[in-house]
Amino acid sequence: MTEVLSNPLPGAAHPLAFSVMRVPFFLEPHYDEKKNFIESNRERLIKKWGGEQGWDRQKRVHNLKGRGMDAGIPHFNLDRLASNTMASHRLIQHVGKRFGLRI
Repeated sequence: MTEVLSNPLPGAAHPLAFSVMRVPFFLEPHYDEKKNFIESNRERLIKKWGGEQGWDRQKRVHNLKGRGMDAGIPHFNLDRLASNTMASHRLIQHVGKRFGLRI
């Protein structure tokens, strides 16, 4: 953004300016906030997509492995435990308010 504002395109009438607004959401809002871990990501996704076949179909249709590789994620740990992320959202909000959101 700094580069765009300091070196606009030649002949541009006004440099482009924009803001990024963070809008948090919960993938699993029903998770108990008091429990450290609920289930593995594998269990969560299998349940979310209606069983093993549904999860396999989602992986295939959306090319999840290929998209992960393209994004530089060669291995996603599906056995990592998932939990309620309310505390993480609160931390990010606190840091943003305290230190600002500029990078």
